[in-house]
Amino acid sequence: MGRDTVSNGDRWARQQLAVDGEEVTGKVRLPQYLLLARTLLTAPLGLSFMHSKEDEPIDGDQVSEVLTDLPSWSWWTARVLLTNQRLLNRSAATLRSALSMLMPQVLKFFGPESTLELGDSRRNLAAAAELECALVEHVYSSPHTALGHLQAAGQALGMQTSVEGAMGVRTAHQVDPKAQLVISTSHIAQDNGYSSGEDSAALDSMSLGSQAESSELKGLTTDSDVLSAPRMVEGSGGAVKRPLGGLEQAVLLGWAQQVKKGTSADELQAWQMAPYVEAVLRQQRSHPVIRASAKLLQARHERTRTRTLERSLMHLQQLAEAPIQPHPPAMARLRHAFGVLFPLRAALRKELGEQLLSTGLVGAAMGLFEEEDLWDSLIICYRLLHKLPQAQQLVQARLQVTPDDASLLCALGDITLDDKHYHKAWEVSKGRSTRAQRSLARSAQRQQHWEEAEGHWEKALGLNPLFSQGWFAMGYCCMKTHRTQRALEAFTRCAQQEPDNGEAWNNIAAIHLQLQHAPEAFSALSEAVKYKRDSWQTWANYGQAAAQTGNNLPAARAVQKVMELTQGQRVEVDMLAVLVQQMQNSRQEHGMQGSDTPGADHTQQQLEQAVAAALKAASAAAGSTPAVWGLYAQYYRSMGFQVSAKEALLKQIRGLQGSSWQKDSAAFETYARASLQLCQSYVEAVSSGQGTAQNLASARMHLRTTLQQAAQTQAESELYHQMQELLQEAESLEHTEAEKRRAEKS
Repeated sequence: MGRDTVSNGDRWARQQLAVDGEEVTGKVRLPQYLLLARTLLTAPLGLSFMHSKEDEPIDGDQVSEVLTDLPSWSWWTARVLLTNQRLLNRSAATLRSALSMLMPQVLKFFGPESTLELGDSRRNLAAAAELECALVEHVYSSPHTALGHLQAAGQALGMQTSVEGAMGVRTAHQVDPKAQLVISTSHIAQDNGYSSGEDSAALDSMSLGSQAESSELKGLTTDSDVLSAPRMVEGSGGAVKRPLGGLEQAVLLGWAQQVKKGTSADELQAWQMAPYVEAVLRQQRSHPVIRASAKLLQARHERTRTRTLERSLMHLQQLAEAPIQPHPPAMARLRHAFGVLFPLRAALRKELGEQLLSTGLVGAAMGLFEEEDLWDSLIICYRLLHKLPQAQQLVQARLQVTPDDASLLCALGDITLDDKHYHKAWEVSKGRSTRAQRSLARSAQRQQHWEEAEGHWEKALGLNPLFSQGWFAMGYCCMKTHRTQRALEAFTRCAQQEPDNGEAWNNIAAIHLQLQHAPEAFSALSEAVKYKRDSWQTWANYGQAAAQTGNNLPAARAVQKVMELTQGQRVEVDMLAVLVQQMQNSRQEHGMQGSDTPGADHTQQQLEQAVAAALKAASAAAGSTPAVWGLYAQYYRSMGFQVSAKEALLKQIRGLQGSSWQKDSAAFETYARASLQLCQSYVEAVSSGQGTAQNLASARMHLRTTLQQAAQTQAESELYHQMQELLQEAESLEHTEAEKRRAEKS
C-alpha cells in the first residue's frame, strides 16, 4: 500500500489522458503509448484537450484539408479518442465534441456513399464505419442516433435481421417446449468471403485454460440445469441459414447494445438482448473479441438468476484473466476490437470485483481492487466490513506516496466527511478536479445549503457538462431556491443526456404544471411513464396533465394504472369526475342523447368504454368512496340508463350514511345533492308514467328522514330548502296518484 507501483512516466501520462477533469479508472498498462498516439493524430487536426467548453467550435476547414490526402487519419484518430474515453470514469464533453466532428468524416470517406476507390473491401469498410459510429453513440447514450447507423451497417452487408419466435427448451429436464425468441437473418448478397475467425470451441478451451486459481472460487462450478442457450425443436425455426462473418456477428452484438441503451432497465431487457447474443454464440467460428463480448453479455444476464449465478461468476473470471494469456495472440484479439464494446482490462476486472462483492466474496474482491489500484472500490469494501479506520490508514498511506493525487484526497474526504480534503484536492488539481467540486456540492446538499451546492455544481458542470446526475442535482437545488426557470433548464439537460431518467422527466413536468404549461407537462410525463412504470405518483401526474390537455383516453388509462399499482388503495376521484364530464360534453357536441350509440365515431366509442372500465375498477377498489358511485350515476344518466343511475345513487347514499353529514356542512352538501338527484329521478319517473307508487313513497320517506336529521344544524341551508320543496312536490304527486287510482277503481 505504501509503495508506488506506477512509474513517474506512466503517472504523468495518466494525468495527460484525463480530460475535462475526468480521471483514468484503475491501472493502465503502458499509457504513454496511447498518449503518444493521441498527440500525433490530433495535433495536425488542431484538436486540443486542455479546455472543456462544450460548445467550443472546431475548425472544420482545417480538418478537411488535413484529411483529404489521408482519409484513414480521421478513423484512427476517432478510435484513439474513443479508447481514451473508455479509460475515463465518466463521459468527457471535449472528447464527445471531437468524435462528433470526426465520425462524419469517417462516413464521408468510408461510408456507403464514399467516392473513394476501395475495391472489394468497400462493403466491409462501409459496414465497419457505420457500426463504429453506432458504438460511439452507445458510449454517449444516444440510442436514437445509433439506430440509423446499425441499420445502415446491416444494409451495407446485405443482411436483414428480425426477431422471431420458435419452440425450444431452456433447461436440461424440460419436456414441453415453449416459445423462445430467436434471431432470423436473411442475406441479399452472397457471402463476401471475409474471415469468420477461429474455431469457437477452441476459443472456449483457451478461455477455460486461462482461469486463475482462486481459493475463494474453489467449489464453484459452471454446471447448471439451465442451458446456456435454448435447444430448439427441429423444424420449428431458429436455425442459422449460413454461417455469419465477423462483421455480421459484430452487428448482432451492436443490436444487443441497442436494446440495452434504448429500453428501460427492467426484467425484460436482458431477455430482449438474449437472442442476439445467443445467435453469435451458436456460430462455429468467431473472432476472439466478438466471442468474448457475447460471453460477457451472457454472463451479465445469467448473474440476475440464482440458478446460473455461479456459472456467470466463473465465466466472468475467465474473461477477465484471458487477455494476459499468450493464446490467442494479441493480433488475433485485435480483430474487430473497435467494432464491439468489450470493456478494457481495468473496467472488466472492476466488474468482476463488484460481482465477487455482491456474492459475499469480500476478500477476493479486495485483493482484485488493490491489484488494479481501484482505491474507491477498496474503500467500499472496508466500509462494508465496518473498518473505516483501516480505510483511512490505507488512503493516508497512498497519499504519502502520491501526495498530489486529487482522487485520493477526495476519497479521504468521503471517509472523514471533512470538506477541507475536497478543497485541497481542488487546489492540487489546479482547478481541474470535477470530483472535488461534486463532492463539495453533495456535502452542501447534505447540510441543506442549497445556494452553495448550486455554485459547486456550476463549477463541476463547467468543467464537464456531460454528467446527467450533476444536472439533476443542480435542478433540485434550484427548485429549493425557487429559481424555477434555471431548474427547468437543468432538468432538461439531464433528460437530454439521460433520456431514460424518469425522475428528470417527472420534475420537468412538475415545473411546467407549476407554470401552467399543461401541453409541455403532458409531453414530459409521456416520457416519464415509459421509464417509471411502477410509480403510481408519476401515473397520477400523467393522468392529470392528460385530462387538462383533453387527452381523455390516456387519462382513463392512468386512472386504472394508479389503482393497479396501489392495489386499489388509491382512486383518483377528481380525475374520474373530469373524464365523466368530458364524456358528457362530447356526447352533447355529437348530438347524442340518452342511449344513442356513437356509431362510426370510434374515438367517442373508445372514450365511453374507457370511462366505463375506469368507473368499474374504481367502484370495486379497496379505496373506493361514495363519490365514485355518484360519478357512476352521472355516467349512467348520460348514457340513458336511468335504472342503473338510481341504483348507483342509492349506493352513494348508503355509503354516506355512516358519515357525520348532519354536522359537517361539506358532507351534508354531498349527501343532500345525492338525495335530491335520487328523489328527483323518482318524481320524474312517476310524472312520465314510468314510475310506481312505491317510488314516490321511497322518495317521501327518504326526504322526510333526511330533513328531520338535519333540522337542527342545516335548516338554513339552500339545499335543505330544496329538499323541503321536493318533499312537498312528492307528497302532492303522491296524493294526485292516489286520487287517480281511487277514481279508476270506482
